Amino acid sequence: MKLIATRIAAGAASAAALLGSSILVAPAASATSLPKACNWEWAYPQNKNVSTAVNLRSGPATKYKSLGILYKGARFTEYCNKDFKWSYGKVVSGPNKGKRGWVKYAYLNP
Repeated sequence: MKLIATRIAAGAASAAALLGSSILVAPAASATSLPKACNWEWAYPQNKNVSTAVNLRSGPATKYKSLGILYKGARFTEYCNKDFKWSYGKVVSGPNKGKRGWVKYAYLNP
């Protein structure tokens, strides 16, 4: 059975290559360990823009410590979220570039 599944996958990849398209495969395990508070994980990280100045926090609520301020236009890569209210990810531009933390979901735009 495993051999059949492997051959089907190989055939699909070959067909995609011949047709000029690609197959996207989600990684088996996330390279980044995600917080337990996450209850929705994206198969592929979502690139977002910060819509207004907002705190990057250590947890998914205002009671958590601020790790810095993200300014309007900063780029944020979202890995997961909590109830579509808070997003966990990594800052990819601006003064806090490289930091990971939580941002209020309402302040992120695609």
